[in-house]
Amino acid sequence: MRYSIALVLLVAGFAMAEDETAVPSANDWYKSEYATLYGDKPWDKVDELVSHFSESVHDHDDGQQYNTHEWLSGGIEEWKIDGWIRSELANLDVDQLNPSTATFKAKWRDYYSGGNISYECGWYLADMVEGKWLITEYATIACGEHGL
Repeated sequence: MRYSIALVLLVAGFAMAEDETAVPSANDWYKSEYATLYGDKPWDKVDELVSHFSESVHDHDDGQQYNTHEWLSGGIEEWKIDGWIRSELANLDVDQLNPSTATFKAKWRDYYSGGNISYECGWYLADMVEGKWLITEYATIACGEHGL
């Protein structure tokens, strides 16, 4: 009997470890899976970018709920018209609220044609949905006011 219980606990422990390692930490996910998509021709990766969001996103800037594909592709197209070339993550502050919810304060370095560089910051809320991190909410934030 003791061996059966020990075996069950051992197998359960392996299954738990396997599940935990299958999902990247919120910090790793944001840095290596999401942020890197903005590094080279992000307008060609709209569908891949959208796959990191829930189907709809709540934009705190205007308090509206949007279809993520329309919201993101429209924003990227506007930035491209303004001469935007790419962005890179300059700073990231992650707050893991619980195992399935995290917030991110991100500072982005934006590169524009003509050599112009600007910075902008955003706040994101992501939830673990079916074993995958998805951004559900966004707000523009002032970099200095948030320690970025």
